[in-house]
Formats: sequence, structure tokens, C-alpha cells
Amino acid sequence: MKKLEAVIFDFDGTIVDTEKVYFENMRDLTSEMLGKTLDKMDYIENVSGTNEETSRRYYNKRFGMSDDDYDKFEEEITRRIIKNYHNAPVLPGIAEVMEYLHEIGVKMAVASNGKEEHIRTGLQKKGFEKYIGAIATREEVENPKPASDVYLLAARKLGVKIENSIAIEDSKPGALGASKSGATLILQTNEITKYMDFSEVQYAYKDVDLLETIKNVVEDK
Repeated sequence: MKKLEAVIFDFDGTIVDTEKVYFENMRDLTSEMLGKTLDKMDYIENVSGTNEETSRRYYNKRFGMSDDDYDKFEEEITRRIIKNYHNAPVLPGIAEVMEYLHEIGVKMAVASNGKEEHIRTGLQKKGFEKYIGAIATREEVENPKPASDVYLLAARKLGVKIENSIAIEDSKPGALGASKSGATLILQTNEITKYMDFSEVQYAYKDVDLLETIKNVVEDK
């Protein structure tokens, strides 16, 4: 990397610790609607860090849920997530990193498999919207994560070179997409995604002091 031009963040599980909130709400609603138990490790392996379509296929296959029933399930999950959003903490180092990057003039973006409305609401609730120059979502690209499309789109929106960017991810699908894009990948796992198998992922750093690591990149240490 010649000079750090941008840092591109995933959102769920990277900026805000929503992966735990997602699992707990999906576990509870699976029990309520289906009378079934959502196995944590099975969920992590098949659903965590993916998207609505993958979750739908999982519920179709694992629990025999119809598309109509899943639509109701997804609607209720979205309602509960929004209601409980304020309970999801910001992950370690994120606020400090955004403040530092803002001070030194490095651009920031979000690249996510989530919906733009959900991301904007989350950024506003946590006071981060002033730092983020662009949002790229799966709704705007042909291929969601684990493809690299959303990361490449985020870089284009910021007007930077992806190879001069850092990507910060927490999950395997996102990490695969980030690493394929050409960005330098910092993998920061959380309570849910730490159980994932990252053996196929090419990352530069994993579970580090985020602020110190980015400062070292900026200072070329």
C-alpha cells in the first residue's frame, strides 16, 4: 500500500455488536413460531454474516418453513432488531478509529450485505454518520458477500483505490469478499463469529488493537 486512502467497514458485527442480537432474537422467534431449537453453532456456520436470502434458504431446508411464513418471520425479526438496536454496543476500538481517521483526513465507508436503511439508522443511533462518506450494500451489486462487489463499489463511491484501503470484517463471508477485493484485511471477530473457520481467508491482521494497528499502517511501521 503506497498510502492509506480509506478504511471500509462492514457494519453488523464489526461496527455494532448486532450479531449477538440477531442470534438471540432469531433463537427466540424460532422457538415461538416453530417450537424448534435454533442450534448456535449450526446458525454460525450457515447463517451468521450472510444475508436474508441465505437465511431464508436455511429456514426452508432446516425447518421446512414456507416462503410466506419466512416473510412473516423476517418482518418480525426486523421489528425486534430495530426495537433492540440501542442495546447493541459499539465494538472495541471503532469509535476511536473513526475519530482518528477523521482527524487525519482518511476517508471511510461501510460495505454491507445489509439494507441501507438499517445501516443509516444504526450509524445515526451511534453518532457515526458524520464520519462515513459512502455506504455500499448488496442491494446495489450483482453479487453480495462473499463476492468482492460491495467493497469495490464502496471504493468507487469514495473515489479511492481499493488496494490503498483497509477493510475491517468480522465474519467469514465478509472476510472472503474483502480479501478478494484487494484491500488489506483486518479481521476482528466477535462473540459469535470467533467460532468460524477462517482457514480459507487471507488476512493481514486478526483480533488486534484496532487503533494501534491502523496507526502503524498510516505511519508505515
